[in-house]
Amino acid sequence: MAHDLAWTNTSAPARRAETMMRHLLFLAATLLAALTMTGVRAASPAAVTPPDQFYLPIVLSQPLAPPYDMVQFMVGDHRLYEVQHSSGSQARHQTQETRTRFYHTKGDEVRAEWEELWATADTIFRGTDTSPGNGQYYTLYEDDVAGSAWSPRLWDVGDVYERNPFVVFYRKSDCSVVASGYQRSWLRFEAYYPTYTFRSGISLRNVIELAWLLKPDGQPVESYFYAEKYGLVGWGSVDHGYSYISWVHQPGQRPDNKREVIACLDANGLLRGKGALNRGPLPEGFRAK
Repeated sequence: MAHDLAWTNTSAPARRAETMMRHLLFLAATLLAALTMTGVRAASPAAVTPPDQFYLPIVLSQPLAPPYDMVQFMVGDHRLYEVQHSSGSQARHQTQETRTRFYHTKGDEVRAEWEELWATADTIFRGTDTSPGNGQYYTLYEDDVAGSAWSPRLWDVGDVYERNPFVVFYRKSDCSVVASGYQRSWLRFEAYYPTYTFRSGISLRNVIELAWLLKPDGQPVESYFYAEKYGLVGWGSVDHGYSYISWVHQPGQRPDNKREVIACLDANGLLRGKGALNRGPLPEGFRAK
């Protein structure tokens, strides 16, 4: 009661000054606590990420809120983990990065197939994927330049994204053309899970599920699961089984994956094999993400 009386008997200007001082002290304490928890430092203008590069946002422990940043789920922190296929095979996964690309690698320290992706401020792009099997790889093109928009970078559950890349399948042995054509498809943001438990019993926080469709309102042909700090951790298919994370290695327990090298594949990003290309729809039996 003494505190209330003291407040009542104080002059109006003094009360306003005291209130302002309390607010300033509160804001200063809040900012200090936030900086201490996240380790964030003010960035100089030179440190701002260029539009052709991706960045990792601050990772908080609580469930995330929309719109969801796909980079936060698709770009892992380089940890190694095993992914089990329903057929019984297993591959070690790891996200690897260069200055402007990130790769979902699948294999081991001797040879690992990979999916090439990158991000701008508003879009996730796909380039080359060396993991379709049968000694082949494929590249997605737009206007005869490697790379095709795959999804929005920021989007919400239930949203659907249409795409129609020009796809070329090549032989790894000599980069000759196997098949080519346009493949129209849709990607749907199927779900966000604060926690998701896989068939192995492993539970991960902040997992998203994306569905690949051949019709905007169709049933999923393939589904992909991405987890914060990991990257690609599982997928399913109507005709090729399913996979899921089955083991997580401790830091230093295994050597990094070694991305396979395709000797005839150059990095100039230009369309290869123009004389042997089909400019119609991609033939049945070939599928690209």
